[in-house]
Amino acid sequence: MITSKLRHNKSSVGLPYKIDFRLKIILVGLVAGLISSIGISTLIVMVEKVTIVPAGAFYLVLMLTITEAPLYSIYMIVAGLALHFAAGSLIGIFMVLPLLLHNGNKRNTSRILDKYAPVYGLSFGFALWLILFLPITYLIIVPALNNIKDSPMITQQDPTGRVAFLVIGDVLSIQNKIVIGALAFNMFYGLLAAIIIDSFYNRYLANKDKDSTQRVPVSNS
Repeated sequence: MITSKLRHNKSSVGLPYKIDFRLKIILVGLVAGLISSIGISTLIVMVEKVTIVPAGAFYLVLMLTITEAPLYSIYMIVAGLALHFAAGSLIGIFMVLPLLLHNGNKRNTSRILDKYAPVYGLSFGFALWLILFLPITYLIIVPALNNIKDSPMITQQDPTGRVAFLVIGDVLSIQNKIVIGALAFNMFYGLLAAIIIDSFYNRYLANKDKDSTQRVPVSNS
């Protein structure tokens, strides 16, 4: 009778811990994905600024594909940026799935993650490019851009007076170069997210050990 009660108490304590662990790991994935998306967006804008491509053209083309409306405004760029952040955050959850599904010793998991985080991140980024980016590009974005009539032009004038422009037809003509370049961005996303996940996971375990130590009762002699 006493044994059954002890087992029941142990299971009731373990269940909230597992839920708390999984929720925090999911949060880690969201944050890592969001931070990595911000990093990628910064790189994209930097590349656009040092070329003749208008700043925000990537997000403009993305929203142009979804809406199929030739409306070039700051609101479409903001919407594309928000969509990119949301997608990056959700993808971060998929990156932490191995941590959620693994029921073994968390310290062993931490050591493996420390050792192979860069490899895992780069591999995940390549898989992301292969499984998600390529199909979306060739099955959705390229056909949508081909349906745009009269090769509309994206123009932008910065405070210095420089005018940048991008013809949709030019985008289609260099689509293969864009796809190859996107491989580097996807792998960088995976690498950065994996490093962040590794850091947060180790910090979570350290805080958990600290809390456990503080809860140990001190016996009175």
